[in-house]
Amino acid sequence: MSSSRSSGNGFYSAARQGLHCIVLFLGISYSVSWAQPRLDKTFFNGKDLSGWSATDRSYWSVKDGAIVGRADQPVAKNRFLWSSVKVANFYLSIDVKLEPDDRNAGIQFRSQKADATGQALGYQADMGRDVWGRLYHEHGRQKLDWSDRGEKAVRRGQWNHYEILAVGDRIWTAINGKLAVAIKDPGGDASGYIALQIHSGEPQTVTYKINRLVHNPNVELAGLTESQLDQQLKLPLDKRQSGLPLKLQSDDVIAFAGGTNIATMRKDGILESLILAAHPTTKLRIWNLGWDGDTVFEQFRDVGFKSWSKNLDSLGTDVAFVQFGQLESLGGVKALPQFVASYKKRLDEIRKTDRRIVLLSPIPFEPARSYRTPEAQSANPLTTAPVEQYAEEIRKLAESEGYGFIDLFHPLQASPSFGSLTTDGMHLNPDGQRLVAALIMKALQSPREFSTELVPLQKEVLTKNVLWFNYWRPSNWAFLNGDRITQPFSHDWKDKDRRIFPEEMKAFEPLIREAEQRIRDEQSKLAPVR
Repeated sequence: MSSSRSSGNGFYSAARQGLHCIVLFLGISYSVSWAQPRLDKTFFNGKDLSGWSATDRSYWSVKDGAIVGRADQPVAKNRFLWSSVKVANFYLSIDVKLEPDDRNAGIQFRSQKADATGQALGYQADMGRDVWGRLYHEHGRQKLDWSDRGEKAVRRGQWNHYEILAVGDRIWTAINGKLAVAIKDPGGDASGYIALQIHSGEPQTVTYKINRLVHNPNVELAGLTESQLDQQLKLPLDKRQSGLPLKLQSDDVIAFAGGTNIATMRKDGILESLILAAHPTTKLRIWNLGWDGDTVFEQFRDVGFKSWSKNLDSLGTDVAFVQFGQLESLGGVKALPQFVASYKKRLDEIRKTDRRIVLLSPIPFEPARSYRTPEAQSANPLTTAPVEQYAEEIRKLAESEGYGFIDLFHPLQASPSFGSLTTDGMHLNPDGQRLVAALIMKALQSPREFSTELVPLQKEVLTKNVLWFNYWRPSNWAFLNGDRITQPFSHDWKDKDRRIFPEEMKAFEPLIREAEQRIRDEQSKLAPVR
């Protein structure tokens, strides 16, 4: 029996190995076949606009084997001609001519229709006076690569050979054989459609002579190999803004956004005072938008209150420090993918080309701080919450999106004071806030420490913060702009159409400006740190 079983096992083992080899061979064959460059013969037939669509086709025609976009009258808004062919990894060769040559046009790729009128959202290989060869993100992130390499290669008023190569998160373009764009855009648009543009403005004619579209192309362009092309790569402009240390400008507006630990920063003013002291000759304006209980999943606001992203915009924020992750980590590892997706969505809402964003990691829980007995300690959900994993995913998100990142988790956890930095295991006490402020200043490479010299500045900061909070989040918001604005109590008793509170709130504005001036007066008394 044992001999027979051994023989049978050998037979089935050999059969499984043979089957495995066949499956592996087929998988490899399929993979190689799928990855081979493929010329798309359906993209444009050279005769008509079959496979192309536009909300107004009167602008578009085919002449001498080329697509012509013509506007005889001023164009109120951009016009796009959309291909039905979806692209991901591709190479497009196209000759273009713009008449007059001071007009503007472009080639959308990996793009989507932004609305019912056919406007575009996505990458655009730009063309026109002062924008030839630049990479733009239409209706989105705007300027991504704004070098003049393509501009130098263009032949004005003549045909110009435009090439676009996109593979994974790498994008290159070339004009007349000269490399124009080379960016690596982690998290960018991975697929979409190609569209040809007539830009809004004066009458114009733009001719697109399509040479070929290749899916899964070889990575070579402008006489350069893949390794040479990779050496040219850099992050898009909007992902280069947040590198540390930050270079703060004189009139920068800085905002802090997040949950309770961010909100309580305004009550001690330590970090704000340190930032101002480290830049004594600037007129920095710092606002705290922290809101108790905020998470990436929900930022509850009263009826009529704008969202946190709208608040950032209304302040003209240049630099945003954002912190989420601690409270969300109580959802466990299984909720981590949803957290990352939601965080990315929140950040996409506030991303702007010239706005610098810095992500602060969540702080660790101090379980022993909130549960005194061993029994309670063992059952404490703070003990098992995977905050460190959330912090690591935030670091990866910052890296892929080009945001700055400051690790607070590990330094706090390693601190000799760990265990006594919070009031309840979650929320920082004054000692914890002081340590966090020091860690942030270290990451910003601004070597200023809090001392008695800064107390007068801190006093003015705290005064401003109280005025700001009462102005931004008044307790009577429902009567101001919420769901009780029709109540008689919110109206002038002499005039039912005149509401009292909005007029009263305006009194805060000069008080806040005066407080800011006193802050600058205290700043001027401080010597720059060398």
